[in-house]
Amino acid sequence: MPMTIRRADLGREADEIAKLLVDYLTAALRQLRETFGVEDSPTDVAGVRAWLAEYGDDPGKALFVVEDTAATRADGRLVGVAGLRTIGSGVVEVKRMYVVPECRGMRAGSRLLDRLLEEAARLGASTVRLDTARFMADAQRLYRSRGFAERTPYEGTEIPAHLQQYWIFFERGLAAQV
Repeated sequence: MPMTIRRADLGREADEIAKLLVDYLTAALRQLRETFGVEDSPTDVAGVRAWLAEYGDDPGKALFVVEDTAATRADGRLVGVAGLRTIGSGVVEVKRMYVVPECRGMRAGSRLLDRLLEEAARLGASTVRLDTARFMADAQRLYRSRGFAERTPYEGTEIPAHLQQYWIFFERGLAAQV
């Protein structure tokens, strides 16, 4: 699949990005319920638009999309999204990294993560952190392949303390870039 990884254009793409994020969160919450019997949500699905708005003008944040640039649609189609936010001095966090199921296995996630790591370095970060649900084995393999190692929950995580047992927290330094 021909694809482009680029900064999101929230003025033009907010609806499409919000749909991606709602699809991601809905599927993740369903899997959390099915896997662990957890009915509690770490994220307010209704708050997706507010979360997106935070990425508009904040220089400590960046939002990227994966666009399917196949000729079948002149303006492309968004098939992935991920955010990056500063959570401390020299520390950024990857947020809401998602690729639609039909595009997995096509290196979209790998390319998106690599772009996020480049942006983290541009932001002056020395450390990149992220979290993922324990049932997201493919994501965990990707993060490990890029040098992320498991760590304890970190300050600034959005995962509530009572749900952290269902998550894995990762970190890597940028000095050891791939």
